[in-house]
Amino acid sequence: MAKIGPMPVPLMSHPDRAATTLANLPECAASRPGTAFAPPGPGANDCRIDLKLLQWRALAAAEHSERAREHLAAVAATVHPDLWAGTVQDGVARGFAARLEEAIALAPALPAAAPLTNPRVTEGKELRRRKDVLIASGGSRVRFTRKEGLLFVEREGGLHASNCLRFEARSDHGTLDGFAGATDERARLFSAQFLQPRRYLEAADGTELTLAGRIGRGPIGWDCELRLAARASWPTVRLTLRLDQRISGWRLRARFLGLPLAAVAHECTPVHEVVENDAGGFVAFTLVRACPRLLVDGAPLDVPGADCRGPLQHTFHLGLQGAGLDTPARHS
Repeated sequence: MAKIGPMPVPLMSHPDRAATTLANLPECAASRPGTAFAPPGPGANDCRIDLKLLQWRALAAAEHSERAREHLAAVAATVHPDLWAGTVQDGVARGFAARLEEAIALAPALPAAAPLTNPRVTEGKELRRRKDVLIASGGSRVRFTRKEGLLFVEREGGLHASNCLRFEARSDHGTLDGFAGATDERARLFSAQFLQPRRYLEAADGTELTLAGRIGRGPIGWDCELRLAARASWPTVRLTLRLDQRISGWRLRARFLGLPLAAVAHECTPVHEVVENDAGGFVAFTLVRACPRLLVDGAPLDVPGADCRGPLQHTFHLGLQGAGLDTPARHS
C-alpha cells in the first residue's frame, strides 16, 4: 500500500491582506516573516473597481510626474501585490485610495476636452421625435436609434456592429479573489436602446449625445447617465458612463458585441474578459463588482467597503485608432 505523505500546509495570506490599516503594513509584515505568501486570486482583477479606476489615473500621473512616481514607489506592486489587487481590508483600501489620490494631485492636470463651438441644442420632444442621432469623430462613429440601440461603424477598419452595447448583471457569490455566479442562474441582459435620449449637441467641430435611465428592473438596478462625445479631430468616439451604485452582491458588466478588444479602450486597469461563443462572442468590461467578502488565512472576513457604493464613472474610447488609450498615458 502506497504511503501517503503529510498534506501540504496552505500558504499564509500576504501581510498586506492581514493588515487593518495602511499605516500598520510594516508592523504586520514584521509579524509574518517569510518569503512565500498566497498570491491574490486569479479573479481579483475587477474587485474594488473604485480602486482600479484610481490606479489608472495614478499611473497616468506617474508617467508625467517624477514626484508622483516617487509617491507610488513606496507601495510598489512587486512588494504589495494584494494592495494593488484590492484583496485587502477596508481600512487598508481607504489608505491606499488616499495615496493614489495624492499621486494624482502631484502631477500637472491634463487638459480637458475643449467644449463644442456654438452647438445647436436639441432636447425634450424634439429630440424624442428624431429617428436616429449620429455621433461622429474623425475616425469612428456611433448612431443611436430606439430599434438598434448603438450602431458602431468604422469604415477604415471594416467594423459595423448593430446594438453593440448591452449590460449584463449577475449575482456574485464569490470573494474578492474571484467572481462566482450561481450555476442555476442566467445573466440578466439589458440593451442601451432602452435608455432615453436627453440632450443632443451639434456643431461644426463635433457632436455629443446624453442618454439616461436605469439598467435593470425592480430592486436590482443602477441609475445611469451615458454620454457619447466626438470631435472631428478625434480618432474615436468617447463613451462616458456614470453609475449610482447602491446594491450588494452583484456584478454589472458592459458587453461590447461586434467590436474586437483592440477597438475598446478603457480608462481603467484591465477589468475585461473576452468571451467566445457560437454567436460571435463579445468583450465584457466590469462596471461594478459589489462583493463584500475577503479570505484571510482561509477564514472569511466582511469588507463592506468593497461594495463600492456611491457614484462610479467609466470612460471608454471606441475605435481601432484608440489602441493604447487604455494604458495610463491619457489622450484628450
